[in-house]
Amino acid sequence: MFDLEQAIADWRQQMLAAGIKSPAPLEELEIHLREEIEQQMFSGANKQGAFENAVARIGRTNSLQQEFQKINNFSKAEKQRRAAAIISTLILGCYAVFFSGLLLKFDLTINERLLGFAAVAAMLLSVFIAWRILPRFFPVITNKTVQSAIGLIGGISGMVWFFVFVYLVLPRCNFTPGQLVVALFWALIPVITLPTASFLVIDKSERQHITSANF
Repeated sequence: MFDLEQAIADWRQQMLAAGIKSPAPLEELEIHLREEIEQQMFSGANKQGAFENAVARIGRTNSLQQEFQKINNFSKAEKQRRAAAIISTLILGCYAVFFSGLLLKFDLTINERLLGFAAVAAMLLSVFIAWRILPRFFPVITNKTVQSAIGLIGGISGMVWFFVFVYLVLPRCNFTPGQLVVALFWALIPVITLPTASFLVIDKSERQHITSANF
């Protein structure tokens, strides 16, 4: 004789074995299953037929597992992105505080100090633009090799520019100590913004790939 409660318990175990272990979604699925069984029985189906039809209506274990995995992957990617945003904000905050302190510490003229603070503000603004505005114009790169190349180029481009500035540009300029400090501050802007831009190109491509795969 068909035991409905045992069948539901077995179905629940199949869900757990398939990896759907989050309590809230599993409880919600069971509620929907029972409601569907009641609806099927009300329409005249016996217990076994109602159970089988309800399972078919809600979804088999494999298909539900795939859907939950897609949701989990998307949520994980969003959490990583938020964590990256928080870490980047903290780093930029430390940058602003540290370099603002240096500007106040060094013996600079008023104009040099203002130019130094302008460099700090320009850095923060450029990163904000790169993070919030430019991504909408970035292409979606699906080729992993191209993504790796963009990440590598972005990672080293800032430092390459800084070395070029220090060893090729500065020797040709006759800066006072105060002007040198301000020039270095401005030179640091590409050092941070270029890697940031390359990271955001890859991030957009990865998020687009996950979204397309999931939905």
